[in-house]
Amino acid sequence: MADLVLQVNGVDYGGWKSAAVTRGIETVAGGFELEVTERWAGQDKPWPIFEEDECSLSIEGVPVITGHVDRRSLVYGAAAHSLTVSGRDKTGALVDCSADLRQWEFRQVPLLTLAKRLADPFGIGVSLQPGLSMPPPPAKFSIDPGDTAFDALEQACRMAGVLPICDGAGGLRLSRVGTTRCSTELIHGENILAASADYDASGRFARYVVSGQQAGSDLLGGEATRVKAEARDENVRRRDRVLVVRPEKSATQAHAKQRAAWEATVRAARSRRVRVTVRGWTQGDGTLWPVNALVPVRSPYLGIDAELLITQATYRLAESEGTTTELSLMAAEAFDPEPVVPKRTEPGYNFAPAPVGRA
Repeated sequence: MADLVLQVNGVDYGGWKSAAVTRGIETVAGGFELEVTERWAGQDKPWPIFEEDECSLSIEGVPVITGHVDRRSLVYGAAAHSLTVSGRDKTGALVDCSADLRQWEFRQVPLLTLAKRLADPFGIGVSLQPGLSMPPPPAKFSIDPGDTAFDALEQACRMAGVLPICDGAGGLRLSRVGTTRCSTELIHGENILAASADYDASGRFARYVVSGQQAGSDLLGGEATRVKAEARDENVRRRDRVLVVRPEKSATQAHAKQRAAWEATVRAARSRRVRVTVRGWTQGDGTLWPVNALVPVRSPYLGIDAELLITQATYRLAESEGTTTELSLMAAEAFDPEPVVPKRTEPGYNFAPAPVGRA
């Protein structure tokens, strides 16, 4: 029997009629929705579960969500009565609530420090992926009063090229695309129950042109220097499709070249999204299907034979189908960090563009 337990106020609740538990790297908080008859075996009283209760949810003994109950829904009729409970990780507060800060402008503050200041009012811990190298902090980072904590965090993370991901224990982890590989492959005709793929060419172009100006200096001359670089996507058949990108800040030729290559790579990766459903919640070695991990996918019908990144996992329970896991996948390159224009430090400076790639 599937082991899915919701603990509320020190009491474990199981025997669910249906369940959906979702974790992913594109949302900062995992969530769940569980349904059960109002009374379950061994209980002769309604479950004392209420909105805003602290809770933790585990699957096969592994904690996957630690946070709060958001909603309850009670249904009563002659034939049946049921209770539906839904909630999210503690990090959901970052999405819901305005940033609670004593200052709104930060100068050369490291991302980890800024993230801790944003998360601390909500009792959320922040950790850094082991071995993760971070670029120098920006000279100035401003937050508008009224912005949610996550709005500010997402902007800062994007500048640093990292992903804010919930850690399953109620905390926030600053990470990059994972390099861990699943122990089980996804293969058509073997363990894939159902699959779908969306291919969208509307955001892809045959040629990417980054055009801007670089501020003058003693070495470059007093006048601004024109900067232009191109990258091509040879898999786009309509060769007349061109995108011109204007850098937000003054950029060098090296940065423009890197930005053009990034646009081509990331747009191509994000144009292909795959969903795969498998039986059960675990891989062949008994571990849960993870997120932010690489897995080989082989499906001739979808035209896929490649290693893809699991961006989201939804663990489901239904009376008619038992337990299944739906995996959302993309090419890992879809999450390559955007190259950032470094700040100018002194006259006669040279730019050293931030590296594009995964930690």
